[in-house]
Amino acid sequence: MLEVTVGCTHNSCTFCTYYKGHPFHPAPLEQVRADLAEIARFRPGTDHIWAAGGDPFSMSTRRLLELAALVHEYLPGATISTYARVDSMRNKTVDDLRALHDAGYTDIMIGIESGDDEVLAHVNKGYAAADVVEQCGKLDEAGLPYNCIYLGGIAGAGRAEETAARSAEVFNQIRPRFMYLTTVTIFPDSELGAEVARGDFEPMSELERFREFRALVAALENPIVVDTRLVTNSIGFVAELPADREECLAALDKAIAGFSEDDERRLSRRRAMMRTI
Repeated sequence: MLEVTVGCTHNSCTFCTYYKGHPFHPAPLEQVRADLAEIARFRPGTDHIWAAGGDPFSMSTRRLLELAALVHEYLPGATISTYARVDSMRNKTVDDLRALHDAGYTDIMIGIESGDDEVLAHVNKGYAAADVVEQCGKLDEAGLPYNCIYLGGIAGAGRAEETAARSAEVFNQIRPRFMYLTTVTIFPDSELGAEVARGDFEPMSELERFREFRALVAALENPIVVDTRLVTNSIGFVAELPADREECLAALDKAIAGFSEDDERRLSRRRAMMRTI
């Protein structure tokens, strides 16, 4: 873990409270150099770096190449992964992305969250479904491997299957290798939490979140590994699609069929105690 930025360039998603009070800025290269020297001294065999921060991939291609050169000065041959927003690729050409991959960047993690335009606008993600297809398509063309995050529950009550279907239409046009399926925890101090308090937004039930996962897994067409083994989820599995689809759907169908009001109350209490999205 190597801090390369502080804060988030967008910092306006209505469900997120991670970066409040932390304006985005790159970490000074002197700090990065000192941290790399420490890693090289205590973990000289390190072959992979997670470049930490809100969306480090939004930095310029030049800055990212400088960072890669600095990493390789201390850790020759190490690969680099990091977070990105969908719009982190807007200031990069396909050739830029190829150059970054050649410099060691791989498995970029993108918090796409949804492919549903209504949802993306409501939570103020700062981009639309067409941007997901365009910008991730550049990564596909460049051959730079990337992964993504799907954030269930943000469509609100009554829209589980609909939003999953709209999102699948988008994900079927791009080729991430891996997807974390997670579900939103709505904090009282977030903008979305304020909507809930005013009665302007009704969260999905825990059962609806199961149904959203089920609908998404059923509709994804391209090869991908999906993983729900996260603290925010009430059901955990990992599946390689399409090979594991039927087994995964059968497990979800069983969980949905056996879901009780007691389960809803128990899992809702558990979510209320969470301190992560």
